[in-house]
Amino acid sequence: MDLQVAGLEDLEGRVRKAVERISELQAGTRVQSDTFFSQQFMRNHTEFDSFAAFCTQSPFTLDDISDVQNAPRSQLNEYIAATTDFETWEGMKTQAAEEDIIDQIVS
Repeated sequence: MDLQVAGLEDLEGRVRKAVERISELQAGTRVQSDTFFSQQFMRNHTEFDSFAAFCTQSPFTLDDISDVQNAPRSQLNEYIAATTDFETWEGMKTQAAEEDIIDQIVS
C-alpha cells in the first residue's frame, strides 16, 4: 500500500529551520541567554525564574553567559547539580538546545 500525505510544507519549513538552528548552535553562534534559557526552561528545570536569577544567586560572580562559560567548571557543576535538574553545565546547555530545537518544530 502506498500512502501520500499532502500539506506537509509547513512542517518541512519548520524542520528546515530547526536543522539550521542545530548548525548554528554546533558552530558556536552567540545566543541571548534569556532566550536560550527561557523563563519556561528555567522554571521547569531549576530553582530560578530566569537565567539572570541563576547568575545573581550563584556563589560566585556571574554577570552574563560569558562569565558562566569561563567559571571554574567543578564549582559551576556543583552549583548546577545543587540547584537544577542537571549534573553539569554541558547537560544544562544540551537540554536547553534540545528544547529550543523542538520549539522550532512544534511552534
